[in-house]
Amino acid sequence: MNTTYSSKEPWKKVFGPVLVYLNSAPTPDLLWTDAKRQMATEVESWPYDFVKSVDYPLHHQRGTVKGQFFVMDSHKNKTKIFGEFAFVGLALPGKAGSWQTENKGYQFWTGADKMGMFTLANVRPGNYSLYASVPGFIGDYIYEHVVTITPGKEINVGPIVYEPPRNGPTLWEIGVPDRTAAEFYIPDPNPTLFTKLYLNHSNPPQHRFRQYGLWDRYSVLYPRNDLIYHTGVSDYKKDWFYAQVIRKAGNGTHQATTWQIVFNLKAVTQTGNYTLRVALAAATAADLLVRVNEANSEPIFTTGLIGRDNAIARHGIHGLYKLYSIDVHGKLLRVGNNTIFLTQDRCANLFSGVMYDYLRLEAPSEVR
Repeated sequence: MNTTYSSKEPWKKVFGPVLVYLNSAPTPDLLWTDAKRQMATEVESWPYDFVKSVDYPLHHQRGTVKGQFFVMDSHKNKTKIFGEFAFVGLALPGKAGSWQTENKGYQFWTGADKMGMFTLANVRPGNYSLYASVPGFIGDYIYEHVVTITPGKEINVGPIVYEPPRNGPTLWEIGVPDRTAAEFYIPDPNPTLFTKLYLNHSNPPQHRFRQYGLWDRYSVLYPRNDLIYHTGVSDYKKDWFYAQVIRKAGNGTHQATTWQIVFNLKAVTQTGNYTLRVALAAATAADLLVRVNEANSEPIFTTGLIGRDNAIARHGIHGLYKLYSIDVHGKLLRVGNNTIFLTQDRCANLFSGVMYDYLRLEAPSEVR
């Protein structure tokens, strides 16, 4: 991401101090152990007290923010619950989620505990928005007030309650809302591109995605027909490929792909609006089109051209998070089997595609 500046806009930012630690030990394992020990020492020593620059506040010149995070999702819990392991941070004032693309200011982040308690310590003085997201829930939270940090002061924002997007009860869902695609099917790598580094004891199975070239395996697994997922029958861990990418079509060309979600409805509220939630973990030069029950109909929704995070090519498992809430009118649905078609329409870029984080269909609010 590039930074942009208006005419005569003043700007500066401190990077560092930087430590290059050159150690010695008789074995590689001891080298690694010693390096980790030194890293822990440096973490505890931050912010350093030897820096003399006026642009680097010392410990007593910084502030602290504390609070407790809760989640209230009326269709999952009757009362608010602890925001377990919420990801909470301070960044320049903006909109919910804007911290993802903000890089001119400073950011401070921490993880809440099992009771949603969090502390952001050693924060530089200034004005910030408080942002958060919670594993298990969609969307982005932003605190309603600007948080002003002053030297040596502690601010307690008290209990914060996040109400994630929700219009009605869940009819079906695919995946886990954790802002990554790690829970989906990750194929075995091409044997010619195999990297043993990610198979040793220090790299758990969830690091399978780090193998290079996994996007190409889609064309091997689905050489002619695209992925079809049956809710209530299919298993997203086995049957939902980790990225919707393009398919090789021969002669160096590629073609767009259309995935299908097949689901059954016992009843339909014809006059109501259903809501399709599509949370993306990453996107690169993609355009996602959504159709309902007619593969060749006009799409009810399109993202337009989105994504430059390049997570697919860089063997990542998430990039910039995006959440789309799509109205599906009841007249488009029917009793019995229905199909949602997801088409990734761009294929000029070899790495065009999206990674899904989570998908959910909600009934109209009056349906219980």
